Amino acid sequence: MPDVYYEVEDSEIYVVKKEQKEPLALLGVTWVGFELRSHVVGGLHIRNWLEILQTVKDLGFNAIRIPFCSASVRPRVFPHIRSINYALNPDLLGLDSPTILEKIIAKAAELGLYALLNFHSISCVVMEPLWYTPLFSEEDFISTWVSIAKRYGRYWNVIGAELLNNPHGRGPRQEYYTRGDSATWGVGNTKTDWNLAAERVGKAILEVAPHWLIVVKGTQFTNPKSDDVKHYPDSTYWGENLRAVKDYPVNLPRNKLVYGVNTYGPDMYVQDYFNDPSIFPENLHVIWDQNWGYVKKQLRYPVVITEFGGKCGDGDPRDAVWHEKFIEYLIENNFCQWFYLALNPEHVETGGLLKNDWRTVKENKYALLKRLMEYCRSRYSKA
Repeated sequence: MPDVYYEVEDSEIYVVKKEQKEPLALLGVTWVGFELRSHVVGGLHIRNWLEILQTVKDLGFNAIRIPFCSASVRPRVFPHIRSINYALNPDLLGLDSPTILEKIIAKAAELGLYALLNFHSISCVVMEPLWYTPLFSEEDFISTWVSIAKRYGRYWNVIGAELLNNPHGRGPRQEYYTRGDSATWGVGNTKTDWNLAAERVGKAILEVAPHWLIVVKGTQFTNPKSDDVKHYPDSTYWGENLRAVKDYPVNLPRNKLVYGVNTYGPDMYVQDYFNDPSIFPENLHVIWDQNWGYVKKQLRYPVVITEFGGKCGDGDPRDAVWHEKFIEYLIENNFCQWFYLALNPEHVETGGLLKNDWRTVKENKYALLKRLMEYCRSRYSKA
């Protein structure tokens, strides 16, 4: 067990080192790849993995978020042969995916980078709506997390477990709650209520990694009562809806519980609230407040923005406007725990932060993130 642990107090995350307790800003970026059939982070086909980590550090980030799928953390599962140029990464030759992940975490620790681990999918192909499938039970889900916590929990820089990337579902909202194949929150169905599953999974993880935080993401829709809201009740992204926290908070230790949210602009998906030029983008702040911002501002839980991003003007022109408004919202409301999606230039929906050489940053995006980082560092002196 490392001599560093993480805890929550009054909407803030703290890192405790040698009995010194400091508030923690997470200024992060997601490094995509372990959640895919490549079974390893991207970019290793054209650049050395140590150099990529150093680039993350040099750009001013202090954290990386690493999504994975079930197979990529299983021993004797190896990266796809075309995913790594071993002439550039000779120290990775012959290593399985969990071992490469461990090397990345260990080096990140040397560089002073925090790491958040995210269970992205079961199949490594699609994001399943629930945390289990007919071939992968809840018990499998829990045992996977427990094995991860045992292996990687010894590294001081791993802050915790982001339990599931995008709990979501199918069908219109009116039918969603009773389908039985969609993630709910507060319905009372143990097979679909993500808030209840998060309690079961989180408690099992904390038994073996009591120094970790548990990050519980929102769903797509929750329950009829909580989703009866004023602004665009049908317009939420997968993993974004935390409307039910006020009615059905997750029953985990308050000093270990963090809520997480994924939210995007129109490059990811065009929500209804983007389509009214008479009120867009001035309607965005109240929508974010309603769907998840209130959890921090009113209920005083920490909220980590686990994913946000887009092409920022290289796709839908409204996405650049969205980016500006979102950075403004985070600064105005002191959201200083976040991870940009994604580092990878080939990321389909967002286009990534780096260009195709995996060296050069996209200046329009980086300028916005740098502004946010500078604000957060002014509030958290050791970020």
